[in-house]
Amino acid sequence: MKIFEWIKIIITISVILLCSVISTMSVLWIVSCLVICMVYFMYIPEQQRYTLFIIIPLVITITLMQFLTGLMKAQLDIIIIGVTAFKIVCITIIIIGSRFFIGPDGFKAFINILPHALKLFFLIFTRILYTLLKLNRMIVFQIQSRIDLKTKDKYYIPKYYSVAFLSNQFYALSYYRDGILSRTISTIPDLIIHNKHSMDEYISSSVIILILILNCLHQGL
Repeated sequence: MKIFEWIKIIITISVILLCSVISTMSVLWIVSCLVICMVYFMYIPEQQRYTLFIIIPLVITITLMQFLTGLMKAQLDIIIIGVTAFKIVCITIIIIGSRFFIGPDGFKAFINILPHALKLFFLIFTRILYTLLKLNRMIVFQIQSRIDLKTKDKYYIPKYYSVAFLSNQFYALSYYRDGILSRTISTIPDLIIHNKHSMDEYISSSVIILILILNCLHQGL
């Protein structure tokens, strides 16, 4: 078991709790959440930062629901609505960035402690997810190049392609499982962790740990 991989996993869980559970708003808490979000944001590759746009409709929807509920109950609290929106933004950035902050080695360290059945499930799930991410965009682009998106033909993509693609992935489950089991004897061996870390990882982890300690001391006071 690699200690630093688990430190990053524990850090990620801790900062999610810090941003979501604490209800007492303070300057330290706001600054802490902003710094943590900046750290996780920097780990997201530039070409994948577009995924952060999913925060916008999520925040708008929940804020609007809170606003309407407050109006109907005559208990409108702008501060609570603002804090909720702030928490949603922070937690979403952390969750998206945690994939890159923890990294493949962290995921492997998590899988290695699982029982045989769960380990097999996660390996198959990861394989399917990788296939979806790798092939989905390429195949959609190929379909788009063969149809006119200004006509009703554009509806063929969700109508036929999505169903067929998902069906093929579910059909391939047994092959993924058999492929993994055929390479094992009595149990699935532990995944290899390379344990290569940059100085930036150590610095960012140390900064987040310091922030968590300061917030714990502040809450204790």
